[in-house]
Amino acid sequence: MMSQMEGGCPVDYNVITDLFLQRNLIREATSFLLDVLKPNIPEHAMLQTKVLEINLVTFPNVADAILANGMFTHYDRPRIAQLCEKAGLYMRALQHYTELSDIKRIIINTHAIEPQSLVEFFGTLSRDWALECMKELLLVNMRGNLQIIVQVAKEYSEQLGIDSCVKLFEQFKSFEGLYFFLGSYLSSSEDPDIHFKYIEAAAKTGQIKEVERVTRESNFYDAEKTKNFLMEAKLPDARPLINVCDRFGFVPDLTHYLYKNNMLRYIEGYVQKVNPSNAPLVVGQLLDDDCPDDFIKGLILSVRSYFQLKDWWKSVRREIA
Repeated sequence: MMSQMEGGCPVDYNVITDLFLQRNLIREATSFLLDVLKPNIPEHAMLQTKVLEINLVTFPNVADAILANGMFTHYDRPRIAQLCEKAGLYMRALQHYTELSDIKRIIINTHAIEPQSLVEFFGTLSRDWALECMKELLLVNMRGNLQIIVQVAKEYSEQLGIDSCVKLFEQFKSFEGLYFFLGSYLSSSEDPDIHFKYIEAAAKTGQIKEVERVTRESNFYDAEKTKNFLMEAKLPDARPLINVCDRFGFVPDLTHYLYKNNMLRYIEGYVQKVNPSNAPLVVGQLLDDDCPDDFIKGLILSVRSYFQLKDWWKSVRREIA
């Protein structure tokens, strides 16, 4: 009632607040201050700080609600940042700290920060600070924080730069991160490097079906580079390599690889189901590799319905020559 008297309150607000606090009446002091501080003027900065302080120490949820309401703007922000950190209100602390070192210290508490709020917070940081914080999260707990980092990279790739995000994942040898990050850009990208890195990441994370799909559908990856990578990777499924070699004319290389790695059933599958017209190329390479006659004869007989025998042998002789 006194606070609403004409001509102003006859007793200083601090004195009234202290009367409540001396008797540990935290809720009453808070109620009083929230009422009299509604104008949100600079002169009340100290009282704004006080009401936040007493609740951060005793009732952090109340302080969190006050901050969420955004009714105060003149309080001591560094002081409140420290108290938010001590109270475990890490998201609020992040919103108040202004030094990178403080932000990096707080941001690693992902177990106590709502993921979507953290992703949105990254949107408030500069490019360099955001990348530094992403690096910090991966450094502290790559497995636990990878999903958040991928989401941040996807959400702010335009500001951060796709190349910078790729380099970050590569720095930590996170092929899983690369796989999920690049997967969102593949359909809209014509960059051969993006397509190759996606194939590489998919292969190294065991996503063989996806490797097979992209090598079959994409028109933008570097064929020679992809072929060499798949041969070095020695995937248990040769279909991705078959896709690349069949599409880009590496059939002899494919045949040599499959034969030397004892993957004869893939040779049979290629000439019988994938591209019978390339059977002469396959046979020619098998002859160069000193493949047993019985296998070659069986291969020829399995595709005889696709060729006139005379034309077939002409093709074979031409390849051998």
